[in-house]
This record gives sequence, C-alpha cells and structure tokens, in this order.
Amino acid sequence: MKKILLFTVTIALFSLSCKKSSTSGSPYYIKASVDGTPKTFNVNAMAMKMSVGMTSISVVGNVKSAADLEGINITINNSPSGKPIVAGTYSESDATDFAAAAVYNPGSQTIVWGAGDYPNPPHPLTIVITSIDDKTIKGTFSGDFYYTNTATAQFGPDKKTFTNGEFYVKF
Repeated sequence: MKKILLFTVTIALFSLSCKKSSTSGSPYYIKASVDGTPKTFNVNAMAMKMSVGMTSISVVGNVKSAADLEGINITINNSPSGKPIVAGTYSESDATDFAAAAVYNPGSQTIVWGAGDYPNPPHPLTIVITSIDDKTIKGTFSGDFYYTNTATAQFGPDKKTFTNGEFYVKF
C-alpha cells in the first residue's frame, strides 16, 4: 500500500511540473529546512483533493518554475479507514487509519527523496493539519526523506531531513 502511495505522490509531483501558471507572490506558501538549508516551494503552491475509492489530499509546490522539476508533494490518504481527513496529526509511523507520504524532487528526471515508505525511520514523516476547510489547508511537517532512483529502483539508505516545514495553500 505504501509503495502505491509513494508512486502516486511521485506521479502527482511530476504532473505538477507541467503546469504553466505560477502562484509566486501570493499569500500561499510551502517552506522547510532541508538538511538545515531553507527552501521555499511557492511556485504553483496548492492543495489537491482527490476521491476515488479513498480520499487523498496533496500539498504541492515548485521552487523556481514549473519547468524546473524541483518541488515537493506531501500527501495524506484515508486508506484503510475511510475516515475524513481533518485537523490533526498524521504520521507514517502510525498508518492504522491513514497513510502519510511525501516526495521531494531536487530537479532530477530520475532521483527523488521520499518519506512514508522506509521501514522504521528514526525521524518519521509527521504532518500536522492545523486548519482545513473547503478553500485552504494549513499545517506543519517534518521527517526523513530517503533516496530513490526511479530508473534503477535503488532505495535508501541516504536521506535528507526536513525540519520546520510549514504550508498554507488553497485547494
């Protein structure tokens, strides 16, 4: 199940890079420190809600432009429980009712860094939704994202640690 979620998150991130519009200069943001270096993902920063057998909410954004692949996708889905996604804490270490995953693409065609699929990470992906309605979602995130080569299927053990992650985006 987690590999399917990580694959879905990766595809959504790549599809985001095809968008031509930009939300840079808007009040919406995604930001975090990646191994201690601040990053912002404000280009095309938005949330998407999908309901096909399960409900999934993804928070996505790019760093520079839609043409530049560097971006992030943070996703929560309600599989296996079917419970609504509401304000609260979601973690990859507690996947009883919800699955949490994320992908950071550093601007590569084949290399991504993923959270939500590595067994027993020391710093699991944790997403806290502080507010959510039909127009916006706001919260925080942190955790370890592990190396993935999509061309060779090599996974881990190298990692990037995301701290101080914050998002406020519209649907």
